[in-house]
Amino acid sequence: MKVVALRDRKAWLVDRPEPKAEGREVVVKLHAAPICGSNMHGFFGDDEVVNNGHEGAGEVVEVDRSTLLDPGDRVMCQPLPGCGECPDCLRGDAIYCANRRDVHGMFAQFTRLPDFLCTPLPDEIDFVHGSLMGCALGPAYDALKQLGVRAGVTIVVTGLGPVGLGAVALATWKGARVFGVDPVAWRRERALALGAEAVFDADERNLLTILREKTAGGYPSLGLDCSGAADAERLLIDLAGVRGRVAFVGENNDTLPVSPSRDLIRKGLTLVGCWHMNLNDAPELIEFLTDAPDKTDLLVSHTFGFSGVQEAFDTFASRESAKVILLPWQ
Repeated sequence: MKVVALRDRKAWLVDRPEPKAEGREVVVKLHAAPICGSNMHGFFGDDEVVNNGHEGAGEVVEVDRSTLLDPGDRVMCQPLPGCGECPDCLRGDAIYCANRRDVHGMFAQFTRLPDFLCTPLPDEIDFVHGSLMGCALGPAYDALKQLGVRAGVTIVVTGLGPVGLGAVALATWKGARVFGVDPVAWRRERALALGAEAVFDADERNLLTILREKTAGGYPSLGLDCSGAADAERLLIDLAGVRGRVAFVGENNDTLPVSPSRDLIRKGLTLVGCWHMNLNDAPELIEFLTDAPDKTDLLVSHTFGFSGVQEAFDTFASRESAKVILLPWQ
């Protein structure tokens, strides 16, 4: 089969053996494989990385001892495998599994994963839209759930890449009032198209003052960072009012100065970290994909066949895109 290799701003195809179903792991023929921001480390890096995708949707083509799936089933593939037996997996939080088995990448024509990590897709949801349940919607959904986002509340979303745009789409679908922040004009415009009330350049002077004026109201202030930028995280902490809640989704492996007294105790502030959705929440994302086709269309800005893999990664690297999705059989 063909899989994607990355290095030094280059993307190309190499041949690898097709996976075989083993135990409860099934083989899925992938029809959509989204690019994630985390994949860009391989694209920009000096060492060759092969088949490091972790999002996809397709058709089950081979099973071994699975009791959940049959060949022909249409599924979305959850990112990162889990053991299926630990408390985290049994609770639906397989993303946090400490006994993770081998990862079979999804920048490929076929992948292999445990059957319980395959979310069934209704016939009316195509594979491209179904693949959005990976990193385009999963992390944002969990964050919005933890924050208690509902109709009438106000939330500020910093970082309007694919994850942040997914947050805007979901929050506005729920009836929330959304403000977005990002340095890239293309992304700000797409957030407006998805229903954001207003958007702001991250480099705007006096941004904290402007946002305080815009978001003042009778609801606890909510913030969601999808950028991983320390300045954006700090902005949301400073913006939050009494009993405010702030969630971090964007990866930041550095540290962030936080005063337990000034920032947390004396405001009653809650900070939440979110990696990905709980598997039991998949039905609501299925409902969103079915109920809001106008928003799901806007979350996908580009599709490329494997034959155009270099252009696909160049497009994503430009930052003027929403979700860029590879089509492995084109």
